[in-house]
Amino acid sequence: MGPPTGAAATALTPVVVDVVERAGFVLDDLDLRPAGRRQVVRVTVDTPDAPGVDDGPAGGVDLDAVAALSRDVSTAVDAHEEANGALLGEYTLEVSTPGTDRPLTEPRHWRKAWLRRVAVTLTDGTKLSGRVGAVTDEVVTLAVEKGLQEVPLAQVERAGVEVEFKPAPEAQVEALQDDRREKEQQ
Repeated sequence: MGPPTGAAATALTPVVVDVVERAGFVLDDLDLRPAGRRQVVRVTVDTPDAPGVDDGPAGGVDLDAVAALSRDVSTAVDAHEEANGALLGEYTLEVSTPGTDRPLTEPRHWRKAWLRRVAVTLTDGTKLSGRVGAVTDEVVTLAVEKGLQEVPLAQVERAGVEVEFKPAPEAQVEALQDDRREKEQQ
């Protein structure tokens, strides 16, 4: 079966990162798992840019660009395999973008969730539901039922985007925009 999945992932990460970044994406996750006699290589990418203060929530990723990236990653992995010996052997490549079920675990995930409604569980068990506003490396501002609330990211145990079918309340959007503008000027 070849070297452990960890060794293959370590060897492939710089190859995949290079291709992903040249295509203008950010590598969100690289996962290798055995599937019978093959390996499944899952590459999850995202766009690097978060919405601006006057933008609405982030839109989706261009699927044609993801398809082109998939071909480029496949070519690079095949070349790496040929030059360095078959770490993977037979493999299936899956290139995708994070779905709405991606946990918000890094500040950049929170920035991409600008104006989206999120469900948050804090380390003390408190549950919050709110709309994402300004984000620093340490704190996220949420529009909750009683106004704006700053939540230290270190206190977030779990968080994810909630699917909504109606637009955000204008008053919440305006409050979050004003707050973010003020924080960006500081």
